Amino acid sequence: MNFVIKSVGCLLLCCCVKLAVASTTPDFESWKQQFRQQALAEGVSEETLNTFIPQMDLLPAVVQSDRKQPEFISTFWDYVDKRLTPTRLDKGHTMMKRYPTWLKRLENQFGVPGQYLVAFWGLETNYGDTKGKTDILDALATLAYDKRRRSFFTRELIAFLKILESEHWSHVSGSWAGAFGHFQFMPTTFMAYAVDADNNGARNIINNMPDAFASAANYLHKMGWKYDEPWGHEVALPKNIDWDMVHDKKGFPVQDWKRYGYQLATGKPFPMEEHKIIARLVLPMGLRGPAFLVYPNFYRIMKWNKSELYALTVAFLADILKGEWPGIQAQRNVLKFSYMDVKKVQESLSELGYYRGTIDGKMGPKMRQAVQEYQKARGLPEDGYLSDEVIRLLVQ
Repeated sequence: MNFVIKSVGCLLLCCCVKLAVASTTPDFESWKQQFRQQALAEGVSEETLNTFIPQMDLLPAVVQSDRKQPEFISTFWDYVDKRLTPTRLDKGHTMMKRYPTWLKRLENQFGVPGQYLVAFWGLETNYGDTKGKTDILDALATLAYDKRRRSFFTRELIAFLKILESEHWSHVSGSWAGAFGHFQFMPTTFMAYAVDADNNGARNIINNMPDAFASAANYLHKMGWKYDEPWGHEVALPKNIDWDMVHDKKGFPVQDWKRYGYQLATGKPFPMEEHKIIARLVLPMGLRGPAFLVYPNFYRIMKWNKSELYALTVAFLADILKGEWPGIQAQRNVLKFSYMDVKKVQESLSELGYYRGTIDGKMGPKMRQAVQEYQKARGLPEDGYLSDEVIRLLVQ
């Protein structure tokens, strides 16, 4: 299906908006010629390049978005509350009822329960309401030209040009980062996993829900989704925590966690059929927040998005849509850190030799690891999470 805007008035308006925000430079024009040679070498046709390279414009706002830093680091409660709103929950139930036939068909074909597909859909684009309005060609060209992640986005731009060629599209809108469609696939993800579910000769993940659902299901299936396993459970922690066990990346069978005093937060026993599943402990706010034993499917969610908070929210929403969510049992704990707090801690940990990453004010895996190592050296609980005490010790 061709996604050219069919209304002349809308087309003129979009062109005016694009001209207002786009720009070009001699360096960008030179980069286009270099990119042309690379794209030709990687199989993009000369006809496609002749069509689309002249259309590429720089979008300064895209670079600004890529560089933007939040004032505060989002906590577990902030993140979940913002996404699991009553409106989103209600609409999710509505969508479960709207597509029961396709969801069941795809569940049987790919082994991915329908509530997970709807949960991903809800978080990615609010069930298709916010697929993005940025010109994908311009966004990817801008990010491929920008030096910060040039290699990554060059691959994505080449993939996108191949998609435009194979799917006969002329214009696609999506996010500033180059993702598009109901499930916000990047171009390389589309090429690897997109499915023509209704056999009409097109993989339309933008306006066709069977194709969109099937593509998401195929992605999760190829990631190894286990149909008969849950994502995990909220747990109550024992008084004495074996931190070596917590930080062991291999994980341990649920029965071992149970033997060391971990219990379901609801007070119910662990299901017998889960006792041999390998699980790891996730503490999204350290010891001052809820704790979760997570199973292999949780890490398959994280292959979609590497954020633990994202994966937990998808899992919660899926359980809610299935009618199996007991709610979060842990008490709320307001704990907020600014971007500058984290940056200062990174600088101190770097000087002490614990942190070897970029000073970017983000609580990524390297930062969590550095905090954990510092806590261990100081005899503090090794939850890898910032606390007032850690900040006080490191930021004089």
